[in-house]
Amino acid sequence: MRKWAIAGLALAAMGGAPLARAETPPPAAEPPAASPAVATQDEGAQADRLNAALLAADLDAVAAQARQNLARNSDVGAWAAIALLDDAAAGRLPAARGRLAQLPDGAHGGAAQMFEPFLLLLEGQGAAAQERLAAGAGDLPDPLTDIARALVYEGMGRLTDAARVYGEVERAIDARPPPAGEPQNEEELFRALAATRTSQVFYRAALVQHRLNRKEDARRLYSIVAQFAPNSADLRANLARLERNEGPVEPALDGKRAFGRWLLFLSDHLQQTEGLAAVIRAEGDVEGLASPTGTMLLLYGVKFDPSADDWTLAAASQLSSAKGYDGAERLLARIPETSVFAADAQLSRASILVEKREDAAAAAAASRAITLASDRWSVFAGAGDVLRLTGRDHDSIAALDRAFALAPNDADRADALSYRAYAHRFAGRLDAAAADAEAALRLDRKDAVRFMAVSVLMDNPRNWREGVTIARELFAEQPDSGLRLNALGYSLIQRPESLEEGYRLLWRGFNARSSDYAIIDSLGWAYYLYGAMDQARVLIERAAELSKDDPNPEVLDHLGDIYWRARERDRARDMWRQALAARPDALRRAALEGKVRRGLTTPAPATRDLPRVDLPRGPRERGDL
Repeated sequence: MRKWAIAGLALAAMGGAPLARAETPPPAAEPPAASPAVATQDEGAQADRLNAALLAADLDAVAAQARQNLARNSDVGAWAAIALLDDAAAGRLPAARGRLAQLPDGAHGGAAQMFEPFLLLLEGQGAAAQERLAAGAGDLPDPLTDIARALVYEGMGRLTDAARVYGEVERAIDARPPPAGEPQNEEELFRALAATRTSQVFYRAALVQHRLNRKEDARRLYSIVAQFAPNSADLRANLARLERNEGPVEPALDGKRAFGRWLLFLSDHLQQTEGLAAVIRAEGDVEGLASPTGTMLLLYGVKFDPSADDWTLAAASQLSSAKGYDGAERLLARIPETSVFAADAQLSRASILVEKREDAAAAAAASRAITLASDRWSVFAGAGDVLRLTGRDHDSIAALDRAFALAPNDADRADALSYRAYAHRFAGRLDAAAADAEAALRLDRKDAVRFMAVSVLMDNPRNWREGVTIARELFAEQPDSGLRLNALGYSLIQRPESLEEGYRLLWRGFNARSSDYAIIDSLGWAYYLYGAMDQARVLIERAAELSKDDPNPEVLDHLGDIYWRARERDRARDMWRQALAARPDALRRAALEGKVRRGLTTPAPATRDLPRVDLPRGPRERGDL
């Protein structure tokens, strides 16, 4: 598989990668050489500017930076990709074509192979576009070349040919949806990574069959898509329109929209490769954009095809997860209220406003989503969760009641009950939360429901044993899962009689996953319960540091308790106040408010000998982490 063509785009997005130099000018005209330190600073500044522009969804700034670099050195090939896309989006086709020669390896290289077929399509040369794709077959990973062929046919209006090529792709890829829980082997992991591309291929194939009025084929393909995204608004709308002999809600592709859809497929590929590599390098969550190149192509994709509202939502979600809230809101504002995704856009906006602590505006956006959703249970559930976080308990439960009533099957009803269980627990109604958790389990015992049940039941003294039983079940199914290990370990240390078992288990998890803040905090709290304050402090300070971008009220609460025991009273109260600002549930909030006023009034855990563990010694200093 040849990846060097896509690597050329990665150079452009990173801004700091080595770029080709122009031929050296005569000595008299040559500027003084920059020192390595100055060059590194300039590259770093370029990367920072580019990432800031991407987070702001400001493609004009991205293109301006690319043009500035090209003006300094016309042979800087990687930046030419951005300039090419900017020219093509603006209809400057001769200028876009001129950029092909500036791409890595020139007009006939792999980078040009990604773009020239769609430039030819924009120029009205569809047959030449297909010839260009055939000439470069093998330059791109499978099945991207065939996807490009099908998109070009769609852009040409040759739907029968597009359907034939999509059929070839369908026969060559695994149509099974990803596992509902964590992947348990390499095959399941790759299916999960390919899920977006797979569902989009089948969705495009379904749209083509729909437009050809081949109802049986369209229904079959839509049903495959439903296994990946059963609650998708466009899927629901198109199935209804198919039965009414109406065309799809999306406009048919022309050359420009086809180019946009191609960029979206390229973006998804890079999210898998570049994004996954970044996660591996970071050994966990990545700060900022995991794949700047993928994000750039995603933003250009929705610029070329403004009707791609689902991808616009995905782009907003990416920016929001990297704290590019203003850019995300700018994208969401493009989705009109006539779109089938209008409710989803309002819900996404509500979630962003929650992160920005604009609770009144968040609640208003959630309520607007409910108004637009009419009968979509998933939107009512998401809105109910936003209303929970913004302190609208009555409105939250009402929305979640409605979600449960609308849910069409047991699996969806279990999900709706899960949302409601969390809302009851958040408000301090532990018995009601436990009742919803148990009812959800009777409907569906999938992983997400069982994890919810463990979280809810272990908080209730009457249901703790049931929660531990479910946690043991989850762990036995996949003992290498850090998530499952932590769920069981943290449940066990809640009671003195199972503290030692939980401690031993968490030590196992820590040694395998020393960057997982949840496991670090859980093990730290086990040390606290044994009275080993020095070890507890090292661990929980580390957990707080690892979770600083998304502060966890429980971790901060734990750290405040440790500081109080160390007689650092001001630091303790500061941690408890930070925990209060991190949206704790009602019971923790009440406890935190009491601690801020009165401090800890319970005696410190008695110091006891730590159990012997057949693993490396416990951490005593920060350097041990």
